[in-house]
Amino acid sequence: MQRAGSSINLSAGVVGLACARAIARSGKEVIIVESESAFGTATSSRNSEVIHAGLYYPQDSLKSKMCVEGKKLLYEYCEAEHVPYKRIGKLIVATSSK
Repeated sequence: MQRAGSSINLSAGVVGLACARAIARSGKEVIIVESESAFGTATSSRNSEVIHAGLYYPQDSLKSKMCVEGKKLLYEYCEAEHVPYKRIGKLIVATSSK
């Protein structure tokens, strides 16, 4: 039976744990239920660990805008929470004049 002010999270991947963290930080109790043998071993384990810049989406598209804003927010979060990261950059080579 669930008590008032508690939450059950049915995922221990990146998104599920991020949601659980936000709920816990708001003062609520969180219970995480995961079907795998360890946290972050399903889809989250296949993350490319790349912070996307939105280069591959049409200019001014929602995906492009979300990538640009998400990249900015992710770097801010890493700085604020002392999460190590590397800004390696990307080399883009044109294959046509278009």
